[in-house]
Amino acid sequence: MRIRGRVKNFVVVLLLLFVARETSGQILADVLDEFTAIEYASESISGKKALKVYRTDLFPQTINGAAVEFGTLDEDASAFFRFRTNGDWGDWKQAVIIFSATGGTAIAGYRNSKGFASDGFEFRLETREGEMAVVRNGGVFSNENDADQLPAPDQLPFTGQQSGDIIPPRLITRAEWNARPFQLGSPVNLASSSYKYITWHHAAGYSADTEEEGKAQMRAMQALHQNIRGWSDIGYQFAIDRGGRLYQGRPFMDNSTSLSQVPVLARGAHVGGANSGNIGTVIMGCYHPPEGSHCEQEITPAAYNTYVTLFSFLSERYGVSPTLIRGHRDFSSTACPGNNNYALIPGLISDVTSLLQTGNEPLGEADLAVGVQQNQQVDISWSITDNFGIETLVLEKISSKGTETVVDDALTVSTWTDASLAGETAVIYLLIAAHSDGRKQELARMELDIDSPSSYLLTSAFPNPAVSMANFKYFLSVEGLVSIALYDPSGRLLEEWNQGFLDADAWYSVKTDVSHLASGLYFFRIQVEGFSDTVFDKTQAFHVVN
Repeated sequence: MRIRGRVKNFVVVLLLLFVARETSGQILADVLDEFTAIEYASESISGKKALKVYRTDLFPQTINGAAVEFGTLDEDASAFFRFRTNGDWGDWKQAVIIFSATGGTAIAGYRNSKGFASDGFEFRLETREGEMAVVRNGGVFSNENDADQLPAPDQLPFTGQQSGDIIPPRLITRAEWNARPFQLGSPVNLASSSYKYITWHHAAGYSADTEEEGKAQMRAMQALHQNIRGWSDIGYQFAIDRGGRLYQGRPFMDNSTSLSQVPVLARGAHVGGANSGNIGTVIMGCYHPPEGSHCEQEITPAAYNTYVTLFSFLSERYGVSPTLIRGHRDFSSTACPGNNNYALIPGLISDVTSLLQTGNEPLGEADLAVGVQQNQQVDISWSITDNFGIETLVLEKISSKGTETVVDDALTVSTWTDASLAGETAVIYLLIAAHSDGRKQELARMELDIDSPSSYLLTSAFPNPAVSMANFKYFLSVEGLVSIALYDPSGRLLEEWNQGFLDADAWYSVKTDVSHLASGLYFFRIQVEGFSDTVFDKTQAFHVVN
């Protein structure tokens, strides 16, 4: 039993060392002004508690406090700091401990509202006897130059543009994640006359896949920033979890409750020396592989799409050019937002620029139908069922020869015959609408399998991107038993509809509420079962913006 117990403890030590080693530098990067080398000093037993003391030396300086990251499974652990001045040790001060909402990793910190001189500190960690704990990194900070200590701007708040073509993601408000009140007075305006940058961060260890985890991690990050670092509130204006859900960070200056109200933003504390006019958004999780395998996460499609939509909205409404999207490391010596995210910034700028050109406000809805003749000609017809500002409409064809416009005035005509299918095995037809402001959107698409036209099925999703509701339309050219399924980017089945046995030569549709889904890419699959086998099986992608 003794040997088995030792093996178990050894495994726990390795696990905690693994977690601490791979997250600490990143977690503390936004909190500390100076990292220090922390060395083991002593260990003792007091009653049923194990006491470990660690020590570090500092260049003599004025600080407000210190923080240490450690790993333990003992959620009842306690910690203390004491500071050395001119060689003399002060009294032990109890630390505040903030655990990650997913457990295992914690930060202990002590802060004095008044600065004090120090040339070293000791950190004492107390856990249950026999409970393993690993201390990895730590350091000190000063509040002297914090953004929250700076005077409020003297000008009127900057108000964004109230109308535009980008529908913002749904926002989980501070009230929803149960934020604590703003401290140290009242929030101040982010900028006076304009906003300068949009900056990408990663939380480095505060990972969340579900909304419940996301809300808990928001509270943990706020506690770290307020109770240890001494900031007025969580440092970021916005946060995104790995499921693509968007959370409000700092309070809005005008008490708005959604981004569609184009709120007046408050100044944050996320980029030292460059917070004025800088909108900070953090992605939960750790994305810097040099820190270790725990920090090798890659952004999910849902989270990335929320970033694109959010940054497009911020760019459009607040006038920040996509070329001014930055990573935290562009302003200070840090790995944030992690190598895996930083490498995506050029593509993010391109995707934001593209979405600004097309918008995600739907221009209209259209039906597209086809008839395959015996001579391999295809008769195509279409109709506009909803028009929200279509200026021009064209029919495009994608084949082995490339993409070509085959009807350039599809608003005045509604049919076209394709007699140029020789040598083709599959073609795609698309209806593309354009607005007077230059935005273009795909309204309908159909994919034709030349080799088996009898099994051809037309499908479309409206609107695409879908906002709140999605409508899946499909045309049956053959009768059969129809089923439709909705999947997330990981292939997880979200919803399924059994349509029953349906007749041929007719349009059908299914409407579903997507307001509860995070912004991102989703897939709907249509299967048609004939008398003997599957006559059609097709999956099509569409976007959700909430």
